[in-house]
Amino acid sequence: MKKISIIIPLYNLEHLIGKCIASTLGQDLPPEEYEVLVIDDGSTDGSLAAAEAASQGYANVRVYTKPNEGLSLTRNYGTDRATGRYVMYLDADDYLEPNVLGRLAAIMERERLDLLCYEIVAVDEQGKERPLWSDGISAKNGTEIQTGHDFLRRDRFLPMVPIYMYDRELLNTHKLRMKPIGHEDEEFTPRAIYFARRIQYVPIRVYNYLQRNTSFMGNYNPQGRLALVRAMKSLHDFAARIEAEDSEGAELLRLHIGKTMLRSCKQTVIRQLGDTGEMLRLARQLGIMPLKFRTANFRHFMINRWPGLFILYYRLHKRR
Repeated sequence: MKKISIIIPLYNLEHLIGKCIASTLGQDLPPEEYEVLVIDDGSTDGSLAAAEAASQGYANVRVYTKPNEGLSLTRNYGTDRATGRYVMYLDADDYLEPNVLGRLAAIMERERLDLLCYEIVAVDEQGKERPLWSDGISAKNGTEIQTGHDFLRRDRFLPMVPIYMYDRELLNTHKLRMKPIGHEDEEFTPRAIYFARRIQYVPIRVYNYLQRNTSFMGNYNPQGRLALVRAMKSLHDFAARIEAEDSEGAELLRLHIGKTMLRSCKQTVIRQLGDTGEMLRLARQLGIMPLKFRTANFRHFMINRWPGLFILYYRLHKRR
């Protein structure tokens, strides 16, 4: 069995996929010990040809193509075809640090981990590095080995799927696949963490996240905030399904939903990213309100009882 499967979903990124694939090849593992699965999701540019050219001569790189279905189902397509003991996801416009895979595989194996979380760095198109909005949150979660409940209890984790290495047995045993919805990472990652028995964060820079003007955030669609509400509804339904056998786990997930919704609504008001009132009306309609919180303060009270006052407060104070 190979040690690692790297899954790269690809859609219309012909000028970036070569660098992405190259970053997977400059590693501290022999090629026969890991595989790279590039899945072209029905690109309409030259992405498929560029991926095939970049993989030429590398037996451990396989390129697939399929009709366009979106990011979630493309990642799932790769997961279903992975043969490695461990799985990691790499977006086609991002790239890995050199010589990190061997270290990650060794940690996973030595510590018998289900999930390994590592450092991500944002890099703009001029090569300048800058912190993400959540810079340092992973580190605050601690470096000791924890259970999924521990990780959810601290709730200091990043939601992005690519900054975790997964034991493939964990993914398959619990049928962990991504749903074809917007903000799929926000829905998938808490579920994966919930099922993990052993998780560890390591302060190793692994993932370089390219900040492009033409990326999702560079062309932000305010309706995406409603997709987040629907993702939280899916997570809320999952919590309801596990309630009978694990009431504590269900409560931890509901607390995470509350924190995620509060943060998103606050940012939506401050940064004018959409209609916060519409978000909260949809959340109430879908049955995920009242939101749960660990502490009780006036902001928590307002968002549940008087959403209009919550919105007015952040409009006036512009607090982050």
